[in-house]
Amino acid sequence: MHYSLGIMTLNPDLSNPYFNGIGKQSISNTNDLYLFSPRDISPVNETVEGYAFNREAGNWVKEIFDIPGFIYDRTYYDKSLQSRQAKAVVQWMKNQPHIHFLGYGLPNKWLMYEKLKNSTLSSYIPETFLLKNHLHLFNLLIKHKDIIIKPVDGANGFAVYHLILSNSKVTVRTTKNHQITQQSFPSKSIFLNWAERMLEQHIFIAQERIDNRTELDTPFDIRILLNKDQFGDWREFQRAIREGTKGGIVTNISRGASYFSQEDWESIHPEADWAFVGNELNAILNELPALLEDYFSPLFEIGVDIVLAKDGSLWILDINSKPGHKIVDTLGTGKLESLHRTPLEYCEHLYSKSIPSLRRGDF
Repeated sequence: MHYSLGIMTLNPDLSNPYFNGIGKQSISNTNDLYLFSPRDISPVNETVEGYAFNREAGNWVKEIFDIPGFIYDRTYYDKSLQSRQAKAVVQWMKNQPHIHFLGYGLPNKWLMYEKLKNSTLSSYIPETFLLKNHLHLFNLLIKHKDIIIKPVDGANGFAVYHLILSNSKVTVRTTKNHQITQQSFPSKSIFLNWAERMLEQHIFIAQERIDNRTELDTPFDIRILLNKDQFGDWREFQRAIREGTKGGIVTNISRGASYFSQEDWESIHPEADWAFVGNELNAILNELPALLEDYFSPLFEIGVDIVLAKDGSLWILDINSKPGHKIVDTLGTGKLESLHRTPLEYCEHLYSKSIPSLRRGDF
């Protein structure tokens, strides 16, 4: 059995502990492991200028090589020209019959909402609105008084805004450099000017804010990392509670939040019915991965963010097909070697199947 697996990211980082961990786990097999950017692919020659993992030295070495037969896509895009060009190259790769991705990704938050709102998990999906313009946003604010807006393709808590309408005054809050910044708009016209400028920068969705704050006014949610094992079966790999900063909006670790094990969190907050919550969570997680693959594309791993509201209701707030792995670094250090083996083992599983029979992605 011989195959090549390429880890693809926009800006390859040779010091990345996750990529290096995968490299170390690859030493025991004879398959080729590469690290590269889609910007360094030559579609004409079908070659890449990137890095090969050297088993003897245990490090990455610059090399030109054929596009690997299997791709582990860890690419995050921004709005730059280089990023758009890279995205076009990746789409070209996904259309090549001899190149297979471990996971083909998910569409943006709005397209996912459109599917999931009518699914068997619809009762866990918060009502969501695609913002048409600044007047639409203002009308939603009049109706709900307390809303969250975020880009349809955002990640890591980027450009998430909390809007409150009270006493005819709009207050807008967001997180910058781990700090909450806020500004108030004393009149409708001034707010609409701000909103119009904001909506020109991104396509936003809006949701009524779910009250997920503790008695200390910190937001929290449940983050679950799921991935496929060596048999291609979904499993829950790690679960944790994320707690944001006091008065905060988001629970992203990159925005200053902290991780807790579920056991520690339950002992700190015994007032919740954790047995009920656990059963509900397990029911959601047993159904969600297969549902996503039925609606969209084959996947390899997902990060699921679930909010527990003060009234005890559970809500699926976000799903990410390229999740971070800090949850394992922080709480599951004994699982790190298993985490690093997982892409290699799943790749072997795909390779062992009949290549023509592998389902391809749409995204």
